[in-house]
Amino acid sequence: MKAEDFWALTRLGPTTAPNIRKLIETKPRTLALMHGSSFSGDTVSALGALADRYEARLRKPMGH
Repeated sequence: MKAEDFWALTRLGPTTAPNIRKLIETKPRTLALMHGSSFSGDTVSALGALADRYEARLRKPMGH
């Protein structure tokens, strides 16, 4: 998230956070990133935190 905070490369829309939350329902055991290491651990919490951060970032310019 530090890199995202600096470069803001992820294009966010109103469906970004809800789609990430849909992934939580699948209860993945590993998250495989496109340009990084895979993550095994508390994937449900990690995805939830990611969705929360993206949702907050999307709302900020809208004044919410």
